[in-house]
Amino acid sequence: MGQETPPLTGLPEPGEPVFYPKVGHCIYRGVTEDRGAPGTELLELEDLEEGSRILIPLKRVPQLNLRSAGKALDDIKQVLSAEFEETLEDDDERHQLIESLILDGSPRALAQSLKRLHLLRQTTGLTREEELTRKKIRSWLAAEVSISKECTRAEAQAFMTRALQDSMAEHEKKEKEEAKLRRRAVREQKKADEAAAAARAEEALRPVFTIPEEPAGEAEPTGEAEPTGEAEPTGEAEPTGEAEPIEEVPPPEPVGAEALNSKPEDLSATEAPEIASEGTAPLPRRAEEENPLG
Repeated sequence: MGQETPPLTGLPEPGEPVFYPKVGHCIYRGVTEDRGAPGTELLELEDLEEGSRILIPLKRVPQLNLRSAGKALDDIKQVLSAEFEETLEDDDERHQLIESLILDGSPRALAQSLKRLHLLRQTTGLTREEELTRKKIRSWLAAEVSISKECTRAEAQAFMTRALQDSMAEHEKKEKEEAKLRRRAVREQKKADEAAAAARAEEALRPVFTIPEEPAGEAEPTGEAEPTGEAEPTGEAEPTGEAEPIEEVPPPEPVGAEALNSKPEDLSATEAPEIASEGTAPLPRRAEEENPLG
C-alpha cells in the first residue's frame, strides 16, 4: 500500500524530483509494499529519462544518498565559473577522485567532476571511458539546471556551455600570463649567468700578488731583547798570520871627504845576509859606485 508522506528525512513530497547518485534524476513516488514479500516496504522512484520504475528496499535508502533536485542552481554556476583546479597526472588518482565526486552526488561535487574532465578534454584529451563519464555527468547537471530554471534541456546545456567557455577563457589568459612571467624569469636568469661568467673571466685575468708567509716558529721581535749574560770564552784565539815587526835601520851618516878616502870595512859573512835581508846593504854599495875616487 502506498504512502503519501516521505519515509525518511530529506526526501521531498511524492511527485517531486530527486537525484539518485550513479542513476540520475527521478520522480519520487512514495513507499509501497512488496507484493512478493508481504511486510517489506519499498521506495518507489520513476526514472526521469526513461520512465522506468525503480523499487528500493526502505532499509537501504540511507546508504543511497538520495537528495532533492532542482535547488542548487547557484552552487552549479559558482563552481563552473570558478578557476580550474590543477589536473592530476596519475590516471588512477584521477579516476578515484571522479568516482568519489559522483558517489557524493551533490550538485557542487558533480560540477567539480565535470570541470576536471572538461579541462582534461581541452588539454590532453580523454579516454573513451572518461568521455562517457563526462557526458553522463553533463546530462545530470543539465537536468538539475532545467529543473531549477524551469527551462528545456537545450537551454540548460547552453547555460553550462557559456559558463565553461568563460572559465576556460580566463584559464587560458592566466596560462599566457604565467608563461610570459616564466620567459621573463628565464631571460633575467640568463643575463645574471652571463654577468657572473664575465665577472669570473675578468677575475681570472687579474694578476694575483702573493705575500710570502713568515716562517712558522720564528716569532717577530716585540722589543729590544735584554742581555741574558756574557758569553764565556771558549779558548784563546790563535794569531792568524800577523807580520813580524821589522827592526828600524838608522839612516846613513853623511859622507865626508874622509869617508870617501877611507876604505869601507868589509862586512863579515855572517852580517851580510842579515843586512841584505833587511834591505839596508845597498846604500853603502851605491855610495861606492858613486864615489869616483874609490
